[in-house]
Formats: sequence, structure tokens, C-alpha cells
Amino acid sequence: MRYLLCLFLVFHSLWTFSQKEKTTGLWYGPNDEVPNYEWQAQWIWMNDSISSDVMLARKIVDLTTLPNRALIRITATSQYQLYVNGLYIHRGPARSAPHHQSFDILDISQKLKLGKNAIAVRVHRQRKKYSYHFEQRGGLLAQLDMTFNGEERQVFTNSDWKVSAELSWDSSAPEISRFQQIVSDRVDMRKQHTDWKTMDYDLSHWHGAIPLFRNVGWPAVQKNDKPSEIATPWISLVPRDVPYLIENQIRAENLIQAMELETNTALSNPIAIQGHLNKNIANSLKKYITNKGPLKLPKTDEGKVWFLLFDLGEVRNGTPTLSIQGASGTEIEVVGAPFLINNNFTYNILDSEYRDKIILSGRQDVWEATYFKPFRYLGIIVKGSEAPVNLFSAGTRSINYPFVKKGTMTSKEAPWVAEYMDASAKTIDVCTTDAYTDNYRERRQYAQTGYYAALGNYYLFGDTALQRRYLVQTAQEQQANGIMPAYAPAASDDYMVILDSNCLWIRSLHNYLLYSGDLKTVKELLPAAKKLMHLLDSFTNKMGMIENPPYPYWLDHALLDRRGANFNLNGHYLGALDDFAQLLEWLDNPEKESYKSKASLLRESLQKQLWNDEKQLFADALIDGKQSKMFSEHTNATALALHIATKVQADKIAKKLLVKDDHDYVRRKSGLIMVTPAMSYYLHKGLADYGYIDESFELLRSRFDKMLALNTNGTLWEEWRLDGTGRSGELEIGRTRSDAQTESAFMPELFAKYLLGVVPTKPGMKEIKIYRPKSNINQLEGSVPSPQGNLWVKWDIEMDGVKSLRLDIPGQMKLKLDLKSLVSDESASILVDGVKINQNTKVNPYYILEKGKHAIKF
Repeated sequence: MRYLLCLFLVFHSLWTFSQKEKTTGLWYGPNDEVPNYEWQAQWIWMNDSISSDVMLARKIVDLTTLPNRALIRITATSQYQLYVNGLYIHRGPARSAPHHQSFDILDISQKLKLGKNAIAVRVHRQRKKYSYHFEQRGGLLAQLDMTFNGEERQVFTNSDWKVSAELSWDSSAPEISRFQQIVSDRVDMRKQHTDWKTMDYDLSHWHGAIPLFRNVGWPAVQKNDKPSEIATPWISLVPRDVPYLIENQIRAENLIQAMELETNTALSNPIAIQGHLNKNIANSLKKYITNKGPLKLPKTDEGKVWFLLFDLGEVRNGTPTLSIQGASGTEIEVVGAPFLINNNFTYNILDSEYRDKIILSGRQDVWEATYFKPFRYLGIIVKGSEAPVNLFSAGTRSINYPFVKKGTMTSKEAPWVAEYMDASAKTIDVCTTDAYTDNYRERRQYAQTGYYAALGNYYLFGDTALQRRYLVQTAQEQQANGIMPAYAPAASDDYMVILDSNCLWIRSLHNYLLYSGDLKTVKELLPAAKKLMHLLDSFTNKMGMIENPPYPYWLDHALLDRRGANFNLNGHYLGALDDFAQLLEWLDNPEKESYKSKASLLRESLQKQLWNDEKQLFADALIDGKQSKMFSEHTNATALALHIATKVQADKIAKKLLVKDDHDYVRRKSGLIMVTPAMSYYLHKGLADYGYIDESFELLRSRFDKMLALNTNGTLWEEWRLDGTGRSGELEIGRTRSDAQTESAFMPELFAKYLLGVVPTKPGMKEIKIYRPKSNINQLEGSVPSPQGNLWVKWDIEMDGVKSLRLDIPGQMKLKLDLKSLVSDESASILVDGVKINQNTKVNPYYILEKGKHAIKF
């Protein structure tokens, strides 16, 4: 224990996750030495006769002296909220499967006092399984480790803890969306255990906790068995390996609508936002805003309800909160949405329903939602108000991943570069909690989401913990034949397999090593990667192409010909072969040659078998030796991005792709199926790789610019439209799409490579190639995060004068300056730090620069 506390003091992985309350938590990175935690705690729950999904648990800790250090290890199924002496501390755990159950380690030293202390925990158990929640029994595990000048004391969950069902909770609460079983609150405040978190609460009617044993298998648990921290389904405990989320209380003050609605029609249809504020409510708004008094809502007319809508100014992931007083039995609904459609509000959005219901007690009730929702617009509906209602506060407890923006890119002549950097950062931030997800709907940690999101993250935030966690958690779900699920942790019976996600897991592993340098994790995951690559190889034909595979593939649900050997899927597989061969080369593994050989065969087969001379494009698929008659941007973007096309073919493809024709964001006038926002990465990368840099970004802007309009959230969308028009082009009435999707936040990586000229070439970014891109943007500067520190680059190109490049190289990074890209004539001068260098590119095409500031003129 003493060793553990010393480690706590020195680990870099120490995070303050509440800026106001200054509570700290310990988490472990890949290079941290994880102690062998000893547990005395037992998993506990309520008696089986109690059917409630919410358990309240308490323990009194009596202290005659204050501890030097007090760390509590805690986890639960499915979510816990921890309080000490009535003060909220934290909620968790981080998403995990029970076979690798994550636990938090929180420092509560400053929250304890002399005398009696109340440790209180609220636990909500998910009954069903989907997304990353699991159908498992409820359970709480907690252990408080304290030191007193060298002496140690533990307090841990066992039968001595007092527990009770939360009587105010309705276990029939509906799911938030069709993709997951996370629920909206249904709470009757008249039944609530008031002040149950405080020291003075009467526990006489509570019961002793029930320790949990193994509950499956034969023979059954024996009478002499002892409960412990290991019990099915929690068979492995893993200390938190991702930073703690930052929590802040946000008060809603910008009231943009306050009006009466008909009870029977309230929110059944979208509500036009016209800025109408009821005069009586508006009279108390100033006091509410200054926190000097409540917002006063008069009693409603018969058959009417009050509808209030606040604008938080930006999308917040958070748990809605209320402090409100009204007559006993008054029903309150709290609804929300991340954006408006044509200035209309609806909470029924994105296959989801952000709709909590609370029945007031008659006292001043304080309520907080159990699960977070992403919203900007917070609506409050007051029903059955036979007396005035006082709203003291509304808002949310926001949760944010602790991103720190390190990467920048700006250009006075191309301000759109910085705009898209900011949009990518905002998109990743909005979509990320303890994983990259679509927080609006699915909240799953998809493999493909992690691939594209990381492309933005590495160049904006330089964070690698999220990517490591998704790689590890996906590998933990790998089946015996090598296949992996499309998302992890995998909770449902539908073990979702998407072959392109499997390929992108391999590519993400390559990128993770490149940007993090974490050899330890990559070596641990290498056997899983090899098993997966062997399985993918078994699906190939004699031409090296995956043909008629036994598993489905995603390709962003695009209208592609999926028969036979699909070009786009094989492009993803080719990317996996290329990247895995490179990864093995970095690891000095001789097996690299086998994967290079397979990549060469596949590239040649795709190039020869699927090129259509008549269309001057690659066809979508090869079916029984014949080309499909379908052609798409997806396919031809992949042909460019994976360097399948010859230069001649690439020029012909580019001519087709760059035509400025009419389209409906599904099909172009030529009939070519359009690429989706996520798959646009390959389109713009491919065009830039073959020299069409400015044209590529002009095309990007023509499609994405509307997402940054003044009436938007300034985030990058899931699809080209928000009005429900899907990938088929048909309007899906009543549905909308996400306006923040990290699969669309790949742009910083493209900007770094094709505008700033920065190309990492060695693990941990210890080696960087820098070249002068053939772009018309001549003044550009940027800062690129790396494990070595930030690399600063500034280009200043005067077409009729001196051209310069300035650099600030961090740490152990070596920079390879591409001389040929600077001058076309080898007789021209290149000065590095004022000294003319020998630029014989035939002998040595690169000039090596190391740590420090450098000035290059050419």
C-alpha cells in the first residue's frame, strides 16, 4: 500500500477532472508501472427480492485523525455516482466489458473531515445489452485505502454497507435511442430519499448489502465460498487507462422562447422558434439570470402547458439539471436537441429521444439526469401546473474529454484552413467522452470512427490514449478465428462484424505506432493483428482479392455494387497490407516481405482487372470475372489514395471527379455515385497524391463549406444534409442526421501533409520528412504535436523574390528536408542557417536537421 501511494504522487497520469472541486484521479498510460492492487472489497447489491434498477449505498467512516492520503477504488454496473459528505465527487466507470472491468482511483483526501463521514454511492444497472452496456447483474465494488503516518486502514464494500432501492426511480424508463439501452429518467420526487447523501440521514429503514458470489455454472457456489472482488461476470479488474472527464456545471440563462402550448399537441410536431417570451415570465428573467430569484411561471390555463427553450450557445455533452419548486404532482419534462432544423425545435432527433420526466414533490426539488445527452437547446415543459412554478436553475453538468489543443495551422491568404482546423477540433470534442463515438445516437466505439477521428486528433491534440484504448478493447473481443467486432466493447448477441472496420483496425494500429511510438502496446497486440490478417487472407482468390466474403462490409452504406470482389473493400484490405508490412518493418520482423508481396499482387490485380477504358474509371466490382456496370467516387477515390491507378489513369479519373456538374449529394449528373463525408478522406487524399492539391481542396470546400455557415454549430456532419435525406437521396420524414461526426474530422492530417508539407516517417514521429507542396498557398504556418514536443513550420514563398522556410524542431526529432521539392534547378542556392549547402539530390535527396530553430532560404 505504501508503494502504491508513492506511485500516486509521482505518476504523470494524474488528472484534476473537476476544476472547481479539485478532485483528482489516477489513470495509467502504456509506460506506467501498474501496481499489483490488493482487494478486500466484495461486490455488493440489494436482495434479489428488490427489482429496482437503482441502488443507493452508504458507509459511515469515523476518523479520529485525518489521513495523509485517502484513495478510493470504485467501479459498478453500469454507472456509479460517488458522494462524500453530501458533496458530489465523480461518476464512472470508463466504458469496459465485464471481462476487463475498468475501475477508477480517486483522491478524496480533501473531502474527509474529523469525526463521522458519509460515503454515498448511487448505482444504476442497465438491464439490457447493446452499445457498450451489458446485460449483467447489478454490482458495486469500492475500497477506500487510507494512510495515517505510515499506518494503513481500509474501508470496503461488504455486508456492513447499508443499501436501499431508490424509490423515486421508475425502472420502466424508456431507452434514449434505438441503438442503445441507456435510459431517460422517469423520477417521482415525492418518493425520493431526501438528503440520503448527508451524514444526518436516518438509515434505520435501510438493509445490509448482499455480497455477490459466482452465479453461473455447475457445480453451484458452495456454502463455504467467500465473496471477493472477482465474481462473474467481473473476472478481471483493470485500473483506468484513459484520462478522467472534466465536469463543469453549466447554467442555462439564454431563454429564447417561453410560451403556452396545447397539451395534446405539445412537441408532437416541430416548434417554430420565433423568440416569443411570455410577458409574465419575461418579468422575472433578469432576476433569474443574475441568480437573485427564480424564473416565475404562472399557473397554466386549462389544456395548456408551458414550454421554455434555452440556448446554451454550443453543443454540450452533459446530464441536464434542474432546481425547481412547484405543487406536488406537477409533471416536468426536460427535452433537448443539439441543433435546429430550419429554425424548428424537436427533441425527437437522430433516432433518439432526449426526454426526461420528473414529478415534483412540492418542495424545492434538485434533479440531475442519470445519463448524458448532447444538446445545445434545452427545453422544459411544465404540465398540470395548478399553481405557479419557480425555476431556480436549469442547465447541465457538462462532461468533456480533457483535450488540449496543441496543433494549429493558419494562412492569411487561405483563412479557410484555420476554419476547418477549428471545425475538426470542435467536432472531435463534441463527439468524444471516454471514446470517439457518435454521442448523438449510437455511442459505440466503432473501429472506423477511431481511424478517421484519430487523423484529426493527432494533428490537433496529440492525444494517443483514446486510440490505444479502442485498439486494446477491440482486440479483447477477438474471436478464435481472428475476426473482430465493428465496435468495442461488444455487448450484444449480434457480434457485429464489418470487414472494412477490421481492415481499419490494422491501419489504426500502424498509425498509433507512428504517432505515439508505443512499442509496448503494439507488440502486445501483434498476435491479434497477425491472426486477423491471416483470416482476411483466407477470403482472397488467386488474384489476391477478397471475393464474396462471409462477413458484411460497411463502406458508409454507400450505393455500391457489393457482389463478387468489391473494389472499395479490397482497397481497405490493400491499405491494411501496406500498413501492416510497414509496421513489421519498423519492428524488424522479416514477415514484412510476405505482406508486401500480397499487397503488390492485389494492387496489380485491381489496376488491371477493374479499369474500364470506355468509362475512363474503375468499376465498383468484379463479378464472376466481369466488371460491374456501377461506378462511384468511392471506388475511384480509393484507386487514387491507395496508388492503384497509374499516373495516366489518375489523370483521367481526376478529370471526371473535378468536373463541376449538378448533383443531389447522392448521384452526379454523370450517374457517378457520390462519396459520403467520411469516405471523402480518400477522395481528397487521392487527388492530392497525384498532384491535384489545390483542386482537391477546392472540391472539399464546395461540399463541406455549408457545414460552417453562421446558422450552424460549426461542426462537420455525418451526411451532406441534416433534413433526413439519406444516402439514397430519398427524404426520411421525421428523421435527421448528426451534425457532428468524427469520421468527417480527418482534414488536419490532409492539411499537414499537402499544405504544410509535414510527413511523419518513423514511430513516435522521431523522423519527419518535410517538403514544399505544389500548392498555390504561399504563406502558411503551423504547429504539429508530437511525443517529442511541437514542430513549428512557417512557409513564406514570394514568387518573384526570396523563398523561405523557418522551423523549430523539438526533442529527439530528426527532420529530413526534401531538397528537390525546394528547387527544380540544382544550380540554385539553398541556404540553411545562412550556410549554402550541397544539394546534389542524386547523391542525397535529403538534408538532415535536428533540434532547434532553423531558417532555410531557397
